[in-house]
Amino acid sequence: MTFLKKAISILISCFFIYLCLKDIPLKNLFDKIDYNINLLLSALFLLFLINIVKSLRLKILLRNYKKKKFHFYFRPIILRQFFNTAFFLNAGEVITPLILRKYFKCSYFEGLSILFSERLIDLTVITLIFGVTLFFNNFDLDNKIIYGYFLIYFSLVAFFLFIINYKKKIFFISNSVIQNFILGYKFSIRNKDILWISFFLSFTIWLIFILIDLMIFRAFEITNPISTIPNIIFLTAVMVFSQFIPAAPASVGIFNYFVIQTIEFFYKVQGINYDLTTQIQLTSISVIVLLIYIIPDITLGSYVFYKESLQGLKKFKINR
Repeated sequence: MTFLKKAISILISCFFIYLCLKDIPLKNLFDKIDYNINLLLSALFLLFLINIVKSLRLKILLRNYKKKKFHFYFRPIILRQFFNTAFFLNAGEVITPLILRKYFKCSYFEGLSILFSERLIDLTVITLIFGVTLFFNNFDLDNKIIYGYFLIYFSLVAFFLFIINYKKKIFFISNSVIQNFILGYKFSIRNKDILWISFFLSFTIWLIFILIDLMIFRAFEITNPISTIPNIIFLTAVMVFSQFIPAAPASVGIFNYFVIQTIEFFYKVQGINYDLTTQIQLTSISVIVLLIYIIPDITLGSYVFYKESLQGLKKFKINR
């Protein structure tokens, strides 16, 4: 029976890995492309390593909840990324609060509030980094556009804080849902120590992501000329945006389109020739970037999912 449970769990994990890789032409990716394998492997290593920092941030956000060993904070992070990669509509964002409820004894909407707070901090940090680099770009943007960018974003943050602190019923949402959502906010980022440590860890995470993108695009001869720090930060923000679109990043198409369009824009701004050969190579490179990003999610994720499936099967057997 134990063998059967393991076999079923492994088959399920393999199926999800297949879903992630089925549209990627692996055999032809590196044909006629000059690249530095050491830089690509270093970037891949950092992508595995960054999950530890994300888990540490989650531990800080859950400081006021039931204390657990570190691997219990690691699981929600990995499973969220795994489900976001394997399924469309960013399914991991919906499933993660269930995992938090299971391990940390908080309600679903408390967990959703904590997850939302984590995402809000993430977006605030990358927005600040991205906005500041707009002052040093080569795009000839009017400063009014940059100031407008900051104004719109922070107006949205202020609106969120107003909704959180609004005492009346809103948007036809039940009071119990609102109260649980507010409870998650009060137990996490409303605490200033938790907020500032989370901001520091988020800043560290995004610096690592920028370093990863720099390594990846410096690794290819064709993208090396446009791999300046402001361009890479801009590209990092574009990839973040594309990952919020349903079906991205696991499905080839949306993610690759935004990456290719951004690089094309860099080429034209810097006056570099952008011919058909360049377009073909960039298509392969965008798929390689996607593949590098999802490898940690589908390998670590499939293992954690396998362990979770074993636990689920054990409970099912006991309940029977």
